[in-house]
This record gives sequence, C-alpha cells and structure tokens, in this order.
Amino acid sequence: MKRKILTALALSLMLCSCEDYLTRLPQDTVTDTPDFWNNEKNVRSEAIGLYDHYFDGYKTGWSRSTWFAETDIADWVDDNAQRAATFFTKVAPATGGGWDFTTLRRINVIIDRVTTNSMEEEVKNHWLGVGRFFRALEYCKLVSKFGDVPYYDTVLSSTDYEKLYAPRMKRSEVMDRVLADFKFACEHVRAQDGEPGLSVNNDVVLAYMSRAMLFEGTWQKYREKDAQKAAEYLKAAKDAAEKIIKSGNYSLHPNYKELTTSLDLAGNKEIILYRSYVEGELTHSLMSFQNTEHENSSPSRSLIESYLSSNGLPIYQSGNTLYSEEKEKWFETEFADRDPRLSQIIYTDDLYLEGVKAPYAVSGYFANRFVNEDIKTLPAGTSSTNTTDAPVMKLNEVIMNYIEAAAELQELGQYTLTQGDVDMTINAIRDRESTHMPHLTLSGTGFSVNGTAINDPERDKDVPSLIWEIRRERRTELVYEGIRFNDLRRWSKLNYADMKLNKKLNLGAWLDKDKYIAWYNKKHPESPITMEHLKSVTLDRSGNAGYIMPIQEEAKMRTFSEKDYLYPIPEDQITLYEQNNKPLNQNPGW
Repeated sequence: MKRKILTALALSLMLCSCEDYLTRLPQDTVTDTPDFWNNEKNVRSEAIGLYDHYFDGYKTGWSRSTWFAETDIADWVDDNAQRAATFFTKVAPATGGGWDFTTLRRINVIIDRVTTNSMEEEVKNHWLGVGRFFRALEYCKLVSKFGDVPYYDTVLSSTDYEKLYAPRMKRSEVMDRVLADFKFACEHVRAQDGEPGLSVNNDVVLAYMSRAMLFEGTWQKYREKDAQKAAEYLKAAKDAAEKIIKSGNYSLHPNYKELTTSLDLAGNKEIILYRSYVEGELTHSLMSFQNTEHENSSPSRSLIESYLSSNGLPIYQSGNTLYSEEKEKWFETEFADRDPRLSQIIYTDDLYLEGVKAPYAVSGYFANRFVNEDIKTLPAGTSSTNTTDAPVMKLNEVIMNYIEAAAELQELGQYTLTQGDVDMTINAIRDRESTHMPHLTLSGTGFSVNGTAINDPERDKDVPSLIWEIRRERRTELVYEGIRFNDLRRWSKLNYADMKLNKKLNLGAWLDKDKYIAWYNKKHPESPITMEHLKSVTLDRSGNAGYIMPIQEEAKMRTFSEKDYLYPIPEDQITLYEQNNKPLNQNPGW
C-alpha cells in the first residue's frame, strides 16, 4: 500500500506563523518542556513537520510545483508577459521575497532542546544530525538567493535585540558552517530511520550535501573567483556523491520516463527520497497543468537542439550524417535518430499548434515528462487529484553531481578525471535500457564517441569542451526538474537565458504551413484544417514557412541583468533594520 511523506503539522511550539521571524519576538508554548523533548516520538514528529518545507515534491492541490512550472525558465519559450521583463521583478518587493527566518528558528529550537535532553547518546546525536541537516538546507537556500545573510545558530529570546538584527555574514563563512552541519549529519544520522524512501537517513544527507556543495563550489569558482574555497566545496560534493554511488544501495531504473510518471515509487532502486501521493489523502496537479493547459512555457528550440543524435554527436557537428538542415524542417525527421530521452519528454507524433490542437504549445513542442498516459483522461490525470509520486532525490542527479564536481576539480588542478569516473556516471546513465546512447571516452582534454572527437560548433568558447558535454548531459537528463536556472546562476551563465542574446530561446519548431496542412488533412480527413486555423501562429520570417516565434514584442522578451544573480532584499526588512539603528544594505543593482 502506498504511503506518503508524513505531513503532520508540527506542534504549536514550531508553528508560530508565516510571518518573517525578524518582525516579531520569539514565543514558546506549553509543549516546550523537558518531558516533551525527552520523548523520541515527539522529536521525530517535530522533524517530520519540516518535510513539507524541504521535500514538497509536486506540492499539493492546485499549488504549482517548481518542477516544470516555475524554475526551468532558461529552457522555455514563455509568452507570459508577467515573467518577461527580468527573472524576478523590476524592483525589490515590499515584503516577502524569501527573506524569512521563521523556519530557521523552528530548526534551532529542535537542535537546542535535543542538545539538553536526556536521551541516549546515539538517539540524541541522530536527531541533532537531522536538525543540523535541515539547518544546512535552510542556509543553502538563503545564501543561494541573497548571498551574505545573518547567521543564527541559537534560539533568540525577546530581549536579544542585538542578535535579532545581526549584520550579514560573508557567504563563505556561512557556507563553512553549512559544511560543518552536513559533516556532523553524515557522521550521526542513521543509515535507516522510518519508512525507506520516505524518511531522512544518511543517504538523504549525502545526496543533498552533493547538491549543495556543487552549487557553492561552482559559485565560488565562477562568481567569487575563490579557487581555494571552490576546491574545498567541490571535493565535499564529490566525496558525498561517491559514497552514494559506491554504496550499492541504489541503481538506475531501466525506464527513464517512469521516474516522473509512476503511481508508486516504493521500491524503485533509483529513488533516494520521494513523496507519495494517495487518492483521497494527498494529491497534486502537476500532471494536470502539463496535460490539460496550453503550454505558454513550452520547450524552446535551444532545449530541443541540446539533445544529441543517436550516434552521440552534437546535431550540428561536422560529419554527423544523422542530422541535416532538411531533416530539421519536418518534425517527423527532426526527432528521428536522436537521444531517446527527447521523445520521452515531448510528444513527437505531431506539432501542437494554436488553432489546431487543444491544448497547444506556443513553440509547437508539447512537453509531457510528467504525463502518465494510462490515467491522463481520468479524473486523477485532469484535476487536482493527481496521484503520481514525486521523485524528490534520485541517483541520476547524484551521479551528475559527482562527474561535474570531479571535472571542475580537475580544472582547478585538484583531481585527475579517469575513464572509470566517466563509466560509473554518464556512461552508466547512457546504459539505461530506455536511453541506450553511445559511451563517452576521455580523449585529450575532451570526449570522443566511437573514435570521433566531440566538437560542438555551438559550444560557448569560454567553457572547456569536456565540461560543456557534462553540462549538456545534466541538462538533458534532469530537464524540467527545476534546477536549470540555478545551474546557470552558479556557472555565471545567466546570459544563456536572455532571449535577445540567444534567439533560439524565442524559437520553436520549423513550420511549413502548406506542408503541415496537407499532412494533417491526410491524417485527419474527418476534421480538415485550412490556413485560417494557423493564422495565430507567427513565424520568424515572411511567407508560410519558418520557425515558430512565440513572442514578437521586445518588451515581453526575457532579458538578463547582472543583478539577477542575487535576489533583492525586501524593502520592509531594510526599514526594520533602520528603525533599530542597524544597517542592512540592498544587493547590488536592486
């Protein structure tokens, strides 16, 4: 029987409000007694109360998930003018914006109370490890968004005004403390505690450590230009990922699509942590958003072109006989002889055009990575009662974290990448039964495939060929999982997501309207279409053939600004600091 990640509300000690912690004084409740904290069941309940915050999966009800719907903007055409001007907002928000220390206080209460309880040492250290793991996650989120932030590791009282309005600590100093929390958790969190796949255990800690330290290691390398810190964090990412990979606890699932469409992920050997959805108990709507709404956030030409030919070569590489300009200009041939993962994330049977298909996709490419075809016409696939399970943390991400960290360490002169590294990571993923792509071989400073050196003419010349191909594999393997935007931030490559700098972000499929009408009417003689049906589909050139161009107004095009690497601090927080005679400087450019 399916079970769900427990969503029980934390006790009243923890659930004070959604209000920013720094706008109120700390409050305790009657449950805050030694007897309460000496009971492991109570402590577990408090920890479980944090699961929704960090492991929200596909979220619940009609809430939009960060998977597909929110953070992969760098891979989408987006004709929604509300998202067009910048990645975030034109100006700093008045309130909110993620500058919130409420959850951090909840975590620090757990750590403080467990530190002084009378449980046995093993029990105490396990829950201290869990608490410090959550504190590490919270500070990773805050630092990722804002850079330097105040650091709180104690429970403040109503008289601690000096500490309440603490100055921002340098991000590397905060991340040193985050790394210390991760290391403690790795040493003390149990190998198993609770339901496998649904509870925090040592493997969950290691997996998240690999993600967090990869982010910060590359941020330090590319944004802060601190090679020493970069190497320290990247080594931590690599070592954590390696422990997962070599533990033997997990293996790649043969069917790539099933990772995001399964009704039950229990027992799936690729899953490290998942959120289970149960009819009548806990449901979501991510599949419905993708299955029933027209996709104004549909795959861009840039994303489609990132998928290799089936021979393992970039589609535009000289000598690649499996791809041509002519094949590109008809969807049936464009999708032929390509990485099989492409046909597992979009529908390849047709173009999904406004005026012809309902729902449609603004680029013509309709994504379906989260659509379970068996239930897509049933209530469970068309409402807020979706029951497909959400993979919160998977082996394939850990694998990609490892190979990228290892390659970056090599660039820093701190490691030598081996063929064994490639074989246990990218080549293992390519051996997946549903993928089955040619192996990569280390060749000089790059990769080769079946004896041919990979030389992508589309490569950013600032990025070494080897790292370019690792990033490509990450993009295609983890597409629509809400990580691409942060990947571009940490690589200092947000310019990739600028539609004015990268025209293919505002292009979709090639459409020859005359040819398409003839093809469609032959296939659907019972409901033929005319040129009138395609009048709302705009092409990038005059005539009846060209690339679909969803956005025509420059003002609506997504643009990049240097300030977008960090989020703005909300204005009310700056004012609050000023009222207490403390400085809180806004992030650059906001």
